[in-house]
Amino acid sequence: MEGSRLDQYVDQASQFAQDNKRVLAAAGITAVAATSLYLLRRRNLRKPPTSGPYPQSSLPADAYDLVIVGAGPSGSTTAYFSALKGLKVAILEKESFPRDKYCGDAVCTPAIKILEEMGVMQELQANNEAHFADAGGFVSPAGISYIGASVEKLGEAAACAVKRINLDMRMAYAARKAGAELREEFEVTAADFDQQQGLWTVSSGDGEKVKARLLVIADGATSRLATKLGYCTEPPRGVCSRAFVEGGTHNTDFDGVCFYQKESLPGYSAIFKHPNDELNYCYYLIPHGKEGFCGDVHESDLKRLHEGAIKNDPFISQALGPNAKIERMKAASLRLGGQGLRTTYDDHLVIIGDAAGHIDPLTGEGIHTAIMGGKAAAETAISMQATGDYSAASTFQYEQKWNHLYGYDFGKSRAGAALIYKYPILLDACANEMQRKGDAMMSKWAEVMTNMRPKSYFLRPDVALPLGVAVVREFWNQKIIGRSNDYSKGGSR
Repeated sequence: MEGSRLDQYVDQASQFAQDNKRVLAAAGITAVAATSLYLLRRRNLRKPPTSGPYPQSSLPADAYDLVIVGAGPSGSTTAYFSALKGLKVAILEKESFPRDKYCGDAVCTPAIKILEEMGVMQELQANNEAHFADAGGFVSPAGISYIGASVEKLGEAAACAVKRINLDMRMAYAARKAGAELREEFEVTAADFDQQQGLWTVSSGDGEKVKARLLVIADGATSRLATKLGYCTEPPRGVCSRAFVEGGTHNTDFDGVCFYQKESLPGYSAIFKHPNDELNYCYYLIPHGKEGFCGDVHESDLKRLHEGAIKNDPFISQALGPNAKIERMKAASLRLGGQGLRTTYDDHLVIIGDAAGHIDPLTGEGIHTAIMGGKAAAETAISMQATGDYSAASTFQYEQKWNHLYGYDFGKSRAGAALIYKYPILLDACANEMQRKGDAMMSKWAEVMTNMRPKSYFLRPDVALPLGVAVVREFWNQKIIGRSNDYSKGGSR
């Protein structure tokens, strides 16, 4: 009875559509036109002003077009591209180069291209300071592993490993060579804005002062300056470790592998190869769940997990071997996916890189987003110098740019982290599919994880359907047949 009634409704709806084709078509056209007009008006409302109260001629002789606090990858990129276009740039670094920074050291393809544009990648390669990855893969929570070669499929390396002590120095020096004024050992203690003059005054503990139209905050994940000015409202929630392994003392024969231990999902550990056979062994804890927690573990568990995996993870202990010379663990905070930021732009101000939380919430990678965002900030600064308008209506261009480049993906990354935490079998299915399909599947994974493709790429039918079948296959193997976890067998697969 219910079925026949439903059929009647369907027939009636079909007949109505047939009888009212023109009306429905007109309504559709009207709806499309109204939507288009709304979007056009919305876009025009966000267009930056074409002129402003601060033309270049009004800049005092002792002031800069922009002052950048922090000479990491984001700050140096902004300085380089701004100075290259003739802007007067000061970049302030609290330490002196060379100086270290603790992270995984992976530089993804989008950033590699910008580094080539800056001439930095050529210098790194000439000095044997960059190692391009080809043989890479991951180990799933059930111990299913795949290591393949991605360069042949992609036509280029998806990432390279560069020590931050080398990367940051060469980027800062490239900015200086382009015309930026690099001031080392300048520890910023205050930044004050003069509304009448339209100028920031940035001060150091030693009493030095720098004035500029635009303040660019690039002082890292803990960002004391963004916090002091009220733009950052909470401390970073993620954390990562790093320990270098001396070349020739280990058994590693791959370029980069991520290990997804079930205990620390959605986080993971990884080994990346540097030049001279040196390794970076690192552990990432990705925030998820209750405050202070990264899945089922706490930020304070990092040391235990880092050191425990060296001894107890069969894949990692096998890769490192019994004679590996591993340095003492070092750790750094991670601010992922814009966590804790009220905004990344305001009148005469932008916040970039780790200070803005521009770290992928699924992978924990932030070097490529820092460099991409740094270039976007430079393009915004160049535009504002030309118009003389530094209001939020103009600095908003920067937020539009970084959202278009990578910010749009942060929500999907957070969803991805939640999914693999709740359903680790998804990672098992991916690894299983790689074993079946080989490097073709591995290259797709590499593209998504290095920002060459959006996370939504996994939803494409040609990718999602095989993965769906792989999930069913894994469920059968694990839950019905009862296949043992390969981690418990010592990593045999």
